[in-house]
Parts: sequence; structure tokens; C-alpha cells
Amino acid sequence: MGDVMTDGFGKSLGKNGDMMPHRVPILTILPVLRGTLLWIVLLSFLMACGSEKPSPPPPEPVVATVNGESIVLKEFEKALAGEMALVDRRTPLKAEETESLKEEVLDNLIRERIMLQRARDLSLDVGEAELIARIEEIRKDYNDGQFGELFGAGKIDLSEWKNTLRMRMLFETLIAREVNAKIQVTDQEAERYFNANRKAYVTERRVHVAQIVLPDRKLAEGILKRLKAGEDFDKVAREVSIGPEAVKGGDLGFFERGVMPEAIDRMVFSLKVGKLSRVAQSPYGFHIFKVLGREKAGGRKFSDAKEKVVAELRKQMEAEAYISWIDGLKAKAVIRISRPLPGVPAAVVEKTENPRPPAVPGKH
Repeated sequence: MGDVMTDGFGKSLGKNGDMMPHRVPILTILPVLRGTLLWIVLLSFLMACGSEKPSPPPPEPVVATVNGESIVLKEFEKALAGEMALVDRRTPLKAEETESLKEEVLDNLIRERIMLQRARDLSLDVGEAELIARIEEIRKDYNDGQFGELFGAGKIDLSEWKNTLRMRMLFETLIAREVNAKIQVTDQEAERYFNANRKAYVTERRVHVAQIVLPDRKLAEGILKRLKAGEDFDKVAREVSIGPEAVKGGDLGFFERGVMPEAIDRMVFSLKVGKLSRVAQSPYGFHIFKVLGREKAGGRKFSDAKEKVVAELRKQMEAEAYISWIDGLKAKAVIRISRPLPGVPAAVVEKTENPRPPAVPGKH
């Protein structure tokens, strides 16, 4: 006991006067240790939670795969809903008709996927400039403002429509290269086609007519007097007519009955070749007609119909060649389909009941 010294404040000193550690009873520090451990565990849990990445969404259900590329449920439902929206709701489809429609929709999606893959293999693409030029062509078919209105108020998604148009243009390029470029129609083939389909080239009675169009009746009556006095119809038409065919001397070409308004039809078909009509009024102005020639109803010679025959035969041959070509690509593709095919939720059908978009050109 004599070996232990204190510093006067109750702290123990060693033999050499060094400070001795002050002993604290274990029961005194136990609550502190417990609190510290609790904070460490809580902090570790929070850090672990913060470092975890959110779990990825589950994969979309797949309806079919084409060479390993998926056609997902959402894509199929959207395409099917677009077709279902065209069905007359007053006569609902029967179960077998619905199944047939679903198969047709899936087949279209498979063909599209095969053609996209083939275009990619050939490094084909549709540039932005080409797309814009085609859109401008389509825009010309609409009056001012009508084209833009189609995409307003949530009617048609412009971005989606552009993507569809781009795809159709890509298909046109692909088919032109892979199919149409290989089609040749010989004169012998065309003549055989003509002889086998003569009834399709029987013509109705036609008249060859020229016209002069003027903005008011008084002026038209004055021009008619000049023509009756012997002035050349072609020359006068080029000088005074406001019709777009004035640059051709007013020549409208041949046409059959029913093309013109009924009153004008009766007038021109009753005129003899070389004769002038009286002044006739229409919403476009005041007309003077001259019959330049006539054709009787009946069959046409191959030489007369050759251009039309070649065009129609070529179109038929291209359609047949396309079917053979796409069937060949399908036969080589690895296609897997998950059956039974799903239906389409009613909500998706309602969402797609929008006005049809501007026509997307495409041969097939």
C-alpha cells in the first residue's frame, strides 16, 4: 500500500510518480458501447441501401423472334389495335376472324422485320434530305393548313408518322433493287398478255376535244365570233384562255362519257368533228369547245394499247416476284412464335381510333 501515491486529486501515481490509468467500472461504459454499436450498424445499413442499384424492369413479353430479334407484346398489340380500329363495330368479328386477323398482323410484322434486316445487310438507308423531300410531296396534296392540322390536338404523332414513312421509303428502295430491277417485259410477253386480256382493252366511244376558258360571258361571246370568222382555235387559245391547257392550244385529249359535267358531255358528244360549241358556263368560267376527233367503241390494236399493256404486265410481274422474294427470305429466317397469340386490350383499341395519317407511299 505504501507504494501507491496520489496527486492530491484522487488520481493514482506510479512508483516513479507516473500517472496511472484511471479504472472505470465496466457497467459504467456498457450503455455507451451499446449506443455506439447501434449507430455503426445503422450507418452500415444506410450505406448499403444507398449503394444498391434499382432493380431493372422485367423484360417485355415476346410474341415472336426473327433471327434473334424480338417482336414484343406492345408492338404486336399496337399493330393489331390499328387493324381492329378499322373494323365496323356494328358487326363484331367472329372468333375465327379475330384469330385470322391476328395471324395476318403478325405475318406483316415478321415481313417488316425481315426486310429491315435485309436492308441493314445491304447498308441501305433513307437520309434526312430524302425524307423531307417526300414529306413536301405529300404536303402538296393538302390545302393550306390541312396537313399541319392532321398532327394537332393529339390526332397523329408526327414523329411516329415520320418513322413509318422513313421505313416505307426504305422498303421501296429495297424492293426496287432486289425485285423490280430484275423484271423485264419483252414485246412478245406484252402481246401475249394483250391477246389473253382483250376485253380489258375495249374502249368506249371517245371524243378528242380542245377548249378555251374565259372569265366572263361577254368576252367569251366575242372570242366565239372571232373563231367563227375563221381565226385559228389553237392560236387564240394560247393567247386568251385562262385554262391550264392553254399552253397546248387548249387540247384536253381524248375522254369518254362521264368525265365532264353532264351538260358539257351532251354538248361535246353531239358535235361533229371540227365544229365549235356555243358558250357554256361552269364553276371555272365560260367555255368554248371544239371537237378535234372521235374514236368508236370497240377493241384496240396492240400497237395502240402497248404502253398501257406493258405497264400493267410489269406491275403484275413485280407483285409475283415480290411474293417469291419475301417467301424466300422467310424460308431462310429463324422464326419462333409464342402461341396462342394474345388479344388486344380495349384501352389500346380506343387509343388508336384516330384519323388515318397522310398516305405513306409503298408498293407492297
